[in-house]
Amino acid sequence: MSALWRPDRRAVLLAPLAGAACSTLPQGSPADEVFRNIETPSESVHSGVASDDGERRLTVRLCRYPSLGLAWLWVHARTPRGFFSYVEHQAPCGSDAAPEAGDRAYYADSARTLEFERLGPVSGPRAARVQGSVRARRTTTSAFGPGAYPLSFTIAFLPARLYSGLNRGRTEIFGRSIATVTVDGQRFDIEGPAQFHEQRQTNPRFTVPFAYITLWGKDAAATLLFTQNRREGYLLEGDKATDVESLRLDPPGPHRTFTVRLKDGRVLEGAAELVQAYSIPIVGQSWKGHMVRAELAGQRFSGHMNDFLSDRVPYNGQAAA
Repeated sequence: MSALWRPDRRAVLLAPLAGAACSTLPQGSPADEVFRNIETPSESVHSGVASDDGERRLTVRLCRYPSLGLAWLWVHARTPRGFFSYVEHQAPCGSDAAPEAGDRAYYADSARTLEFERLGPVSGPRAARVQGSVRARRTTTSAFGPGAYPLSFTIAFLPARLYSGLNRGRTEIFGRSIATVTVDGQRFDIEGPAQFHEQRQTNPRFTVPFAYITLWGKDAAATLLFTQNRREGYLLEGDKATDVESLRLDPPGPHRTFTVRLKDGRVLEGAAELVQAYSIPIVGQSWKGHMVRAELAGQRFSGHMNDFLSDRVPYNGQAAA
């Protein structure tokens, strides 16, 4: 293993403590019940990439809970051979927080199933690299634990533009990635628009219904967030960010339209085409992922439209049917 991927070995596992907590859960509770409404420091890092035509996709997420000694691992790959999924919410991780400051940040679970590295400060990264190896399931309905298909991947990300501040402790970087996915011995390459983000927080995750949109283009990018009380986001054009004043969004479907009113007075009409739908179980609920191709402000994007508790998201002012 190269020095580039050498982690800090001071971490002390707290998996037995988390296991003891899980053993006291009521019978029939979700396997990840211990995370419900838990207020504890967490570190989430994500990288996604689409081919230029939007057909091949890879999205990878690691969320560490150091005080529990557990991490969430998500890997989803759309390949010519099919769609592959790996989800684990009981992966052991170290008890030390991953260092965020400085010229390098490294995030991993204890087994190094997923490894994320950012080179350069969080305010101006030079590059990011991600790699992993799992046993995936060939399904769009994710379930916990390994499947029958060995899957490994690498991502090399080059940033072009950055936004920080939509949520406290969150930084989103957009650019291009070159990725490889090898599944059951067959390799697929993916090169195109990409995203890398980090978010640290203490408040509980996945407690409110939401729709989240992330769009990656050649000269622009956007993030849009839609909840009961928030219609927020931004459009990055080159290095200039314009914040969102209001947002309208269709419920999930094969085609979704959305309207973005920016604080500079522009009103932009957007449209998205579904490329791939999939789901992830989260504390007994279903998170719905949608890989999309989209147009906004005369530009083309790849990205995601993700919905959680979508039957309670007030799309267009009303809860979805």
